[in-house]
Amino acid sequence: MGNDPKPIEIIIPQDAQPAFANATQVTVLDDAVVLQFAYVRPNTTSGQLLAEVILSPKHAIEFSRALDTTIKKHFTRHIEDSEA
Repeated sequence: MGNDPKPIEIIIPQDAQPAFANATQVTVLDDAVVLQFAYVRPNTTSGQLLAEVILSPKHAIEFSRALDTTIKKHFTRHIEDSEA
């Protein structure tokens, strides 16, 4: 009855810059899941942390499901396109 989620407006700052991460680390705690995204230059042994995202376990599970579903749909479509 009134449980439909309301849309959330996300404001992206004008100076926001996308970042390419080629390394991730996931740390699971009792009350949180910590995702760390980093960029490591080729042929080096160190990288730079780009972002750290901390999720509640519930949100981490929802994120995992959404990511899994989206990736499966995307790559399945590309596999089918290449076989045609």
